[in-house]
Amino acid sequence: MSSAKREYINRTKKEFYKEIKKYQSTLKPTREIEGYGSLPIVGEKGYPNVYTHSISNQDEKSSYAYANELIKRKYKEVIKSKAKNILGSTQDSYIKKVNNKITKELQDIYKARRPIEFSSQFENELKFDKILTNKVAGIMGSKNSLQKLEATQNIPTSKTIEHFTQDDIKSKEAVITLYEKGLPEQQIISILSLGSFGISYNRKLVPTRWAISAYDQTIEKHLHKKLLHYKTIERYEVYNYKDKGNEFVIILFPDTFSAEVIESFSKIIEQDYVDVENKLHKKEPETAGGFYATKLAVFESLFERKRQASIISIRVIEDYELPLGVVFVRESVRETMKNRKFVTHSKIELEKYLHDKFFKHFNLYFDSQTRKEALRVRKLNQYF
Repeated sequence: MSSAKREYINRTKKEFYKEIKKYQSTLKPTREIEGYGSLPIVGEKGYPNVYTHSISNQDEKSSYAYANELIKRKYKEVIKSKAKNILGSTQDSYIKKVNNKITKELQDIYKARRPIEFSSQFENELKFDKILTNKVAGIMGSKNSLQKLEATQNIPTSKTIEHFTQDDIKSKEAVITLYEKGLPEQQIISILSLGSFGISYNRKLVPTRWAISAYDQTIEKHLHKKLLHYKTIERYEVYNYKDKGNEFVIILFPDTFSAEVIESFSKIIEQDYVDVENKLHKKEPETAGGFYATKLAVFESLFERKRQASIISIRVIEDYELPLGVVFVRESVRETMKNRKFVTHSKIELEKYLHDKFFKHFNLYFDSQTRKEALRVRKLNQYF
């Protein structure tokens, strides 16, 4: 991580801490609290021995079932809600041997057909000075050592989920089918992270950062295969959306599939490109989990239209007070694709529009791999 990003993350922790202290002042000293789960966090430090963190929030509207809606609220509402997250950390487990009762209870809780309330008991009186936050999962909450966790009511089993957590169904099949059935994304990611999917002898805990990207990558690859069978769009299209210091501009070219995701933040530019095969030719995307989340959201829009296109997504980050994680990127791109701003048959008109309306984005577009490839193909065509 660059020094600029490290300084930024440290600053956001301090701002989030202020909101947590406000919440703390409303609580009496206690070692036990009841709430609903938003997303269990399986850490990656020490892998293959990992810690599992439960997240409890007293507000049901902050549970996994409302994650995609929560992220669209005003900044103050989101921060106020997430400041109530209490993380309970457990003893470490080997990824393939989940023996502690807390993790097993979490597996059942997140397989329920709706969010249910559970009680968290901690080793000591709750403290609010240890905070977890990262680029992928965003701001999470204050961390305490968990002693016991149990549901406060009978867990209403989801027969659909129960079926896809059978021993003979692969994780990929389960994730795709549950996505198509419309189950909450955070719930599917949680079940995947807690090791409830897959053939029995392959099951294991998956660090949350990896599970989020695995979910997005699984769905976007599934949609990509379908898109390649469709005709290309007929015109250049520009989409735009702005929220919480982030401005997204997405450009669709009337061409066969390729995809490029560009992010600009405090003079740092990160860029990832894939051609028609949708394969990234480096170990990890520079834009991290946002790369797969962005493609998933754009692919959904194209799939609904039964069209394919060449895609450039440009995200300019200016005043992002507190990072909200990959779910913010996924939902923001979905909102972007609902907000078409410009359509033209002319590339000259496209570039003039971008230059006039989105100058910062235009500079990134001008240096994009997608634009360079379009110019290269045009030059090659001159010889035929």
